[in-house]
Amino acid sequence: MKHSKLITWFSAALLGIAAAAACSAGMAAEAATTPDGLYDYELINNNSEVKITDYNGSATTISIPTPIAGKPVTEIDSYAFYYDHVTSVTLPTTLKKIGFRAFYHSNLTSITLPASVTYVDQYAFSYCLSLNSVTINGPAELDWASFWNCPALTQVQLSSSSRTISSESAFMKCPALHVVNGCNPIVHHTDSNGYSYPVLNSNAETAVRNHFCRSTDVGFVNDFCTELCKYVVKTETGYDPDGPENQPGDWMNDALKARQLHDWLFRHCEYEDSNGSERTSDMENQVASSVFLSYALNIRGAGIGESVCNGYTKAYTMLLAAAGIESYRVSTSTHGWNIVKIRDKAANTASYYEVDVTWDDTGTNPNRVTLYSTGYTYFLKSHSNMILLHGSAYASPVMDEYGYDEHPLLNVYNPGSTNYMNLCTVSYSDENRDGILDNDYDLDGTAFGTDYWEDMLAYSMLCGRYFGYDVVLNDKMPEVLYMMHQAHHGVWG
Repeated sequence: MKHSKLITWFSAALLGIAAAAACSAGMAAEAATTPDGLYDYELINNNSEVKITDYNGSATTISIPTPIAGKPVTEIDSYAFYYDHVTSVTLPTTLKKIGFRAFYHSNLTSITLPASVTYVDQYAFSYCLSLNSVTINGPAELDWASFWNCPALTQVQLSSSSRTISSESAFMKCPALHVVNGCNPIVHHTDSNGYSYPVLNSNAETAVRNHFCRSTDVGFVNDFCTELCKYVVKTETGYDPDGPENQPGDWMNDALKARQLHDWLFRHCEYEDSNGSERTSDMENQVASSVFLSYALNIRGAGIGESVCNGYTKAYTMLLAAAGIESYRVSTSTHGWNIVKIRDKAANTASYYEVDVTWDDTGTNPNRVTLYSTGYTYFLKSHSNMILLHGSAYASPVMDEYGYDEHPLLNVYNPGSTNYMNLCTVSYSDENRDGILDNDYDLDGTAFGTDYWEDMLAYSMLCGRYFGYDVVLNDKMPEVLYMMHQAHHGVWG
């Protein structure tokens, strides 16, 4: 009797589950096909809207119908036009969402998103190799790689209400893109010395802020960063990256050039403050253009941008590459910094050192805010010295090859399989932490060595030129360097 009741109860339970499943199945969206057989679709949102799931036709030019089954088409499903032959598509004005890889590798030549679209999923238009123009009319939010590897894309028109998710990069590998909202995003100004430098076109600033601060390998972004790096190198070091091999103004050695570019980053970038909804992990802090575009957009005011260690190290690598100085990025799971090759031209030798611009920019040197001095605690150090300075942050680093395709200047020096950390065995001799080799009064990169008398003569000249003979000139070298740089000549100039 007991067993009979148990069996009866169990059978009833199974019947109840089956009935519930049948009911749920009846309520689920059912696949259907339009009467002409061209589109497969589903009814969604309580059967009030239509989602296109597939295109079955052979036409190259199509216009997605709406309504279908008396319901508005609001969504294009993942893979709906995946690897399709369609070259032109008219989207319904009721459309809200475009799904994952919906038009991946389609043969589209142009696309216009109606104002109704609010979300474009990952890879939606990636590998559209013939796509030439994109227009976004409404508040569409773009996700990761929505427009990735579109080599023919030359122009975009983006509404001020559209945006790329801050943690993602939507436009990637679009090297031909040079027109934004009907204009060239780059214009040029001239400084007091007659040097031309790039700034962002005000007509494109909103689009750059909303989308391209997160982009990699986009034509105009590459051009802007390259031009700005060359301008910074020219004005900060006297070396013209586009000039001849031997230049009258190129008197700084590698160490001084590395110092000047290190200092430019301090003056024009601050660490991400995470105000509002900002995060240190946001893509705009990670890409090659991070420092340069945030500086151009005046994010912190007074010509100052913001970034994190990844942005700092990439920017420093690019600046050094433009100056002809070999540089690599290394990282742990939580931090990144640089390895820099400093040449001694006189001895025809070179040494490798580590530089952490990010930590030097944290205010470790109380004089870093003065006119001539920043922080050099982490400048041109051996690897063992870096570990002593900051312990676990430098433990078990690896050569960082991620992102070398983000900008051409990151590709100038590629580490390959070489581990340059093993070569960072000594620290630069800089006891007073001013970023200048101690007792190197002629600023040639050697101190009281084989050129002892040249250093002594330079000591006498500099004291007589700028100070009295009762000063300790070694402590005045940052000021001397600044004055000579302002005058566009070296010790013997």
